[in-house]
Amino acid sequence: MKFLRVEWTKKRGSIALGATVLVVSAFILGGYVATGNWNPWGNRHYYQVLNANFQECHTLSGVQTCTADHNVLYNTGALWVQQVTSGEAPTGCAPSTTCGFKYIAMSAGTTAPVATDVTTGATNGDCGKPTDTELTTNGFARAVGTVTDISGSSPKSSTVVLTFTATATQAVAKSCLVNQSSAANANNVQLATATFTSITLQNLDTITITWTIAWTWS
Repeated sequence: MKFLRVEWTKKRGSIALGATVLVVSAFILGGYVATGNWNPWGNRHYYQVLNANFQECHTLSGVQTCTADHNVLYNTGALWVQQVTSGEAPTGCAPSTTCGFKYIAMSAGTTAPVATDVTTGATNGDCGKPTDTELTTNGFARAVGTVTDISGSSPKSSTVVLTFTATATQAVAKSCLVNQSSAANANNVQLATATFTSITLQNLDTITITWTIAWTWS
């Protein structure tokens, strides 16, 4: 009888082991079907969604100089992007052909921006606000840039590029990536701002602004 008891215990152990293997196999197979990854614990996704970078190239009297300067991504601008991606009604306006971060604005102000600045609406949505004043004359009124979209796999970047041509003497020291084509607009939201060493352009001098939005996902 003891022999039979031992054999039955072994049989129950084999059944339990087989059931465990079946459950684990089903878990792994299910994870593969859902994710395409044989490691069900390895499919953790971390997203770096947004990163803005700034460059300006100016031509003064036929001589071109380029600089890449530090910029600040505003909390309010990042919130607008988050609201759009989560299906919420974003601050100001919903994305459209006339509402999106494809417009470049300029300022002569030199106040350093801070991520927590209030940068929305007709009062604070202009370039350089809440402290400095946006340029609207001498060839520096905000305008839509040429947009190059991302394509392919991570990491990728999109760009917004615009060349301003001075129509009179004008100093510039700040650039902003904004979502509207006109200043003092109630729907204005600034995404990012960069300050650089003040440049004084004369009539027909040019400055090319390049904003690069980096996207990384894994």
